[in-house]
Amino acid sequence: MAQGPVLIFDKSTLESLNLDEAVLLDNFYVSNITPLFFVECLADLEKAIKSKSTPEQLVGSLARRTPESQVYSNVHHTTILKGELSRHLDLDRQVERPLISGGKPIQLGDQRGMFYKRGPEEEALHRWASGEFLIVERQFAKEWRKTLMQIDHATLVSEVRSNLGPWRKPKTLEDARELTNIMIDNLDPETILRFGINHFRVPEAVDWAVNDWVSKRRPALREYVPYLIHMLSINIFFALVQPTQLFRDVKESHQIDLAYLYYLPFCSVFSSKDRFHRQIVPLFLTDHQTFVEGHELKAELQKLDAHYSAFPDEIKAQGFYSYATLPPEDTTFLTARLWDKYLPAWRHKDPSQPDLNDPAIQADIMEQIRKFDPDAPGVQLHDERDVDKLDFVTISRRVRAQRGKWRLFSKETEAQMSAGQADRGKE
Repeated sequence: MAQGPVLIFDKSTLESLNLDEAVLLDNFYVSNITPLFFVECLADLEKAIKSKSTPEQLVGSLARRTPESQVYSNVHHTTILKGELSRHLDLDRQVERPLISGGKPIQLGDQRGMFYKRGPEEEALHRWASGEFLIVERQFAKEWRKTLMQIDHATLVSEVRSNLGPWRKPKTLEDARELTNIMIDNLDPETILRFGINHFRVPEAVDWAVNDWVSKRRPALREYVPYLIHMLSINIFFALVQPTQLFRDVKESHQIDLAYLYYLPFCSVFSSKDRFHRQIVPLFLTDHQTFVEGHELKAELQKLDAHYSAFPDEIKAQGFYSYATLPPEDTTFLTARLWDKYLPAWRHKDPSQPDLNDPAIQADIMEQIRKFDPDAPGVQLHDERDVDKLDFVTISRRVRAQRGKWRLFSKETEAQMSAGQADRGKE
């Protein structure tokens, strides 16, 4: 299996892909699925559509295209904010990685690690692909959507203007972004801290956070609460722009589109076909991050599809994970250029590293994985939560052997995996 840059996409990008292209996306990119993606999907179940398909069939089709091997469900932005305010989260340590929860700390001998099972969102996607939709999931998504819409456009502008205004009218979107930075860096920091926490509806944290900030000698807010400042910058920017004519046809649904930007710190690449995202996402990316327009990503996946489809049948029978662990070296492929930017060592194989295509190495890896089964005898718990200090991290995934036209594993490997699952079921 490949690795790849961490990618966040919205529904518009995934909708444009066929299943074969989606498999290639899953192979060469690590997908970070935000709560907003689930909100968008489940909202479609409530829509009246002009189609022969039912809403359930359309959402099920989208779920089948959603990545399932290299995929993580990011923690909700409110939970992230609460973690930062309580000093349990250091945003700088995430370095463009998904922020996930639910890990079980396990130890076997002197080896300490973390075991993650599939999250409830990933389990839901697997069910949706089979047409199973639970009422509780629909209600959960409604609550998420309701929370996002509590700060509607008019309320957002009013709150920012009354607490941090007045301000001049921005002339361009870039000007609005610069004006946002000026406000953040020059207004009274305690006012901004109190306003930001209340603005995102965490009033119970205000006094504790302010007292803690004061006790630390009032550090710059970009250092003390970088995630709060990131989210607040997005909302201030929108409040500056919304009353102008810089955005056309602003809709209430843009509140969800805007919230996608809250998750930018947890990816290297962001992709969308949405005009709203094309206009504003690049303004909030760092120099190290990349925006890929949805049409461009689809064209790249079509190109990869043609490339690998030309391989001989005997090679393809070995399974995608045996011959496509790395992208094509040709830099006319966008994927190769993104790997060069985010995983530059991929072109220079370390001779000391094992050959993951060697059957003996694969068997040894499977044996090591079985040892670290969280329910295996001899497994103990530990209290280390910093994954950078652990010996291993295990992610449990349920991956289909064939998706679309692509066989992911050889028939022999598939048989070995099935046998291993059967053996564990007997233990």
